[in-house]
Amino acid sequence: MDPHDETTGALFSLQPWGEEDMVGRTKDLVLNPYDGVDWERVQSHQAALHLHTLQSDGYQPVAEVVGAYRRAGFTVISITDHDWNRPNARVLWKELPPEAGSPYPAEPYPPGFPANPTWPWTDYGCPSPEELGVIGIQGNELTFRHHINSFFCDYGVWYERTGKGAPYGGIVDAQGREVWEDDQIQAIGQRGGLATINHPGISDEHAWWERKPLDWYVERFANHPAECLVGMEVSNCETRFQEYDEGLWDQLLARFMPARPIWGFGADDMHKLHEARQSFNILFLGEPTAAAVREAMLTGRFCFCSSTKGVNYQAERAERCLFPKLREVQVDPMRGTITVRADDCGEVRWIAAPASLEPVADFRTSDRPWPLGHVVQVGETLNYRTTPGIGSYVRAELVRQEGGHTQRTFLNPFGFADL
Repeated sequence: MDPHDETTGALFSLQPWGEEDMVGRTKDLVLNPYDGVDWERVQSHQAALHLHTLQSDGYQPVAEVVGAYRRAGFTVISITDHDWNRPNARVLWKELPPEAGSPYPAEPYPPGFPANPTWPWTDYGCPSPEELGVIGIQGNELTFRHHINSFFCDYGVWYERTGKGAPYGGIVDAQGREVWEDDQIQAIGQRGGLATINHPGISDEHAWWERKPLDWYVERFANHPAECLVGMEVSNCETRFQEYDEGLWDQLLARFMPARPIWGFGADDMHKLHEARQSFNILFLGEPTAAAVREAMLTGRFCFCSSTKGVNYQAERAERCLFPKLREVQVDPMRGTITVRADDCGEVRWIAAPASLEPVADFRTSDRPWPLGHVVQVGETLNYRTTPGIGSYVRAELVRQEGGHTQRTFLNPFGFADL
């Protein structure tokens, strides 16, 4: 899909909102990620979809990580160890003693080792998801160049097939052909998997990372269908980068909605259980199965949560914050309203496209290089036909303040077309 092609329905969304959005336009809701949810019967599942263990550069074994998140109330868990790292990276780097290392996987090594997913858990000293009463999701973090999470497939880039200075010195396949991010996303799709773009805002101060320009993200979402590349992380391990990621999300939504949704995900990117961030997803499932999780990730039938306060998951009872809980989304197409009902919520903010699509600072050095989306309404109900400033999408944030910290629950975007 070309985001500049009028036939995609995305041309209007390439323009910032202005006077023409305030008068003379009638909106029609054409994309509602929560359409069809039976709010009286739906199951809400807390999902941790970005976790690391001793099988790559994490600090704890698989069983301890899964057990800690299960104890904290998570019912959907994906271990996304890096394809870049061999097991026990922290031991190799002398950050853990040899006796703390993992003996897994046992020989003969699984196909694709060491780039294989940490799956099934039983091969790594952990009970199966069925035994634990959780939904386990096969996951892998592709680490060469931009990090990408892969779900529901076994794809990873072979460690031995890298050039000098990996991950940026060149990655080659079995035929010696260089592999790029597009190749990796395409391979995930060919294997029936789903992909998300990870933590865009991490600083260039890390030798293994380089920030990408906005156009790079526009090209990725234009080149790959929503049936494979479902979205991006908007909340990850460090709070100082969240405005970067939120701003990028709004810039992309302004360009692609409603023709091509980009769902927002929350992740704590956990490496140390005792130093985790409270960032996760709430999935709305009709039944507790991996297939239902996949469907929710495809359709945006979830929200994500983010707090400025950290958490220690190694504690017997992790002191987690109270987040606004989405209870119901009601749409009245006759009146042109969307109503969000939530518990433990201090304020509902409705956010539309940024006032400008021009950068305001250098993306390489600034943690706020793009204008953020602007608040068009505060309160449970939004009238999308009469509220000024609404372009091709709007999203809702549920906000709660507590003891100097902020807890937010982010809904996925609603898409509009002009009648």
